[in-house]
Amino acid sequence: MNRTIEVSLTHAEGAIVRTLGLIERRGFVVQAVATRREPHEAALVLSVEVASRGRPIDVLVRQILRLLDVRHAFLVEPQAAGQRLVC
Repeated sequence: MNRTIEVSLTHAEGAIVRTLGLIERRGFVVQAVATRREPHEAALVLSVEVASRGRPIDVLVRQILRLLDVRHAFLVEPQAAGQRLVC
C-alpha cells in the first residue's frame, strides 16, 4: 500500500539525501518525491510517496523525526485529503 509522508527540513546540504536514504534503508520503496520551499521560513517541504510492503509506516515517521535537519514529519491520511496526522 502506498502512503505519503510530508517532511519539513531545514534547508541544509544533504538533508534530502539523508531522508530518502533512511527511507530506502528501512525497506520502503520510494514511489514519488516532490519538494517546495516555505516562503516565510528557511525550510524545504519534502513529500514522499512510499510503498510499505507491510512494514509499519508510523515507525518510519518516528525514525525520520530523529534525523538531523528534520523539523516536522507528518503522515498524510489518504481518506482525509488535506488533513495530516502528526507523529
